[in-house]
Amino acid sequence: MDEAAALVLASLPGRTGVQATSQEGTTLLCDPFQLDGEVLRAYVPRLQLAGVQRLTLRFAVGGNPWRAEFELEQAEYYSFEQAIAELRLLTIERDGAGRQKARARVRAAGVMTAILCQNAVDGNEYDVTVEDVSETGVQFSTEFQVEPRDQFSLTMRADGERFRMVATAVNVSEAAYGRHTVGAKITEISESELLALRRLITRHRSE
Repeated sequence: MDEAAALVLASLPGRTGVQATSQEGTTLLCDPFQLDGEVLRAYVPRLQLAGVQRLTLRFAVGGNPWRAEFELEQAEYYSFEQAIAELRLLTIERDGAGRQKARARVRAAGVMTAILCQNAVDGNEYDVTVEDVSETGVQFSTEFQVEPRDQFSLTMRADGERFRMVATAVNVSEAAYGRHTVGAKITEISESELLALRRLITRHRSE
């Protein structure tokens, strides 16, 4: 493992809501908290670990996407909802997917409606500014304190078209003036709006 990859790996502890995919394609979110050499320890959803042998984590460092594949060596009970997974690194490399996927920089006003959020009652609405969007993800800023794993619907209007999608927060960071920047994975969007979104990306494409 080269020095750059080692530094990237060292950035994992302390992150929350890191996207992980099992060898069978099941997606879950994990919270890495300790790195010992090439062994990473992370909190993971206990009930989603059945049958998991390998996990691929996808995350970004300095705007560059990376993927790290781990073997699950063991998991120990932590709480009813969580287990502590001990993951041994197999490979780490730059990821050709993720944020490198074509996206549209839109800076469009939108509304987030809570579906399952830690700090909001279902149905509450909050103003957001959508910064950019791809076919699989969206980034926006808001004054509302979004938490990783929060689920919500998002509506916005861009180029005269209205878009609605359901998404799950993956990464949340502090932004200027008391706002929060949220990176979310799109989990539901209609076929017609997906086609319109592709047209929008073509017009405003940004690599």
